[in-house]
Amino acid sequence: MRRRIRLTGRGFTLLALGLMASVAAAILGERSLLWITGVLVLLPLLALAHLMLAPPRVSARRAADPPLLPLGETARVVVELTNESPAQPAALRFTDKAPAPLGGGAQFTIARGFGRWSQAVGYRVTPTQRGRFDVGPLTARATDALALAQVSFTGAGAPTQLRVTPRVWALDGLAGGAGLGAAGDATPQRIGHAGSDDVLVREHRHGDDIRRVHWKMTAKQDELMVRLEEHPWDPSSTLILDNRLSAHIGTGANGSLEWAVSAVASVASLLCSEGSRLAIIATSGPVCDPGHTRGEAARMLVLEALTDLPASGRTWLGSAVDDAELLASAAAIVAATGLLSTRDAAALVAAGARARSRVALVPDADAWDAPSPEHASACSLLRNSGWTVQPYAPGSPIPDVWRGVAR
Repeated sequence: MRRRIRLTGRGFTLLALGLMASVAAAILGERSLLWITGVLVLLPLLALAHLMLAPPRVSARRAADPPLLPLGETARVVVELTNESPAQPAALRFTDKAPAPLGGGAQFTIARGFGRWSQAVGYRVTPTQRGRFDVGPLTARATDALALAQVSFTGAGAPTQLRVTPRVWALDGLAGGAGLGAAGDATPQRIGHAGSDDVLVREHRHGDDIRRVHWKMTAKQDELMVRLEEHPWDPSSTLILDNRLSAHIGTGANGSLEWAVSAVASVASLLCSEGSRLAIIATSGPVCDPGHTRGEAARMLVLEALTDLPASGRTWLGSAVDDAELLASAAAIVAATGLLSTRDAAALVAAGARARSRVALVPDADAWDAPSPEHASACSLLRNSGWTVQPYAPGSPIPDVWRGVAR
């Protein structure tokens, strides 16, 4: 326990007055006053000695309920304090430290007088930012009975970590079932018996490699057919999160970046509940790939990864979609973006060339008070390339925006 002991303003004043009075009494020859001035000098020194020899001994145990909560929700922090020093006559003033996104912590005073004691103190925190935050340590100040000296110390006990995840909304599945394929999408056909020799085909699309053309099925169907690698009974989706700081509008929980993070978390939760395979990539690189982990375990992996995801200083969305192998195996691509340039849109078009379903959740630039002709052109390019483009405004509930995708 680290301690710092010093005189208070009152103690310094009394000590200075006592010294000056002692000097004056000695000069004037008033020896009868010296014992009084000596007491004035001695009192602050005795106060210092008392705090040095019998300092407060405080320990703290802290719990956050819940220890993991979505952005914007409120947690209750309870601090159980124990003072083992019986010689603390004055009040103890505590500060339970916390970072600014948690409100900076709490301050409170406990006045119990002499004797050992235990007491619990609770307060609420409402996070304004995703991440992992330490609540604590507990610092305190105490004085002697006359408030002539003060000791500042850090209470024994480890900080408590509070994890703030993106907010996850319950979403309805889209028509078309697994892989988020909307009704009317081209559905792959299976040729042959189940096993390692299965061949999956679909209609040829612009951008498909000519080497993947299945000539026998092309002749049979009388239209160009290409082989697929993915299996419709084991669907996969790739979620693209645009975490470029320069592309987003607003800050904190009400900014477009946090909206996009929450949207990706919500779509990922939907996919996990459906047993789909998924991967999340961002402008700063891969975020989460649960692999064969499914259900609630996969959902928790996604939340943990998105909790720690910071904003990126990169300026081109294309850096998020440079993993051709990952994107080639995706039956569906969902992108939650900030403001787009035509170059960003072109990168998304190329990334989604082989996907059955392509969805872009983009900010409504006018609603965000950030009109951008280039963003409008980028959205038009996506629509003309077969993407479903759904705009979102400040404060738009994600389920409402998601239902717009299905319409």
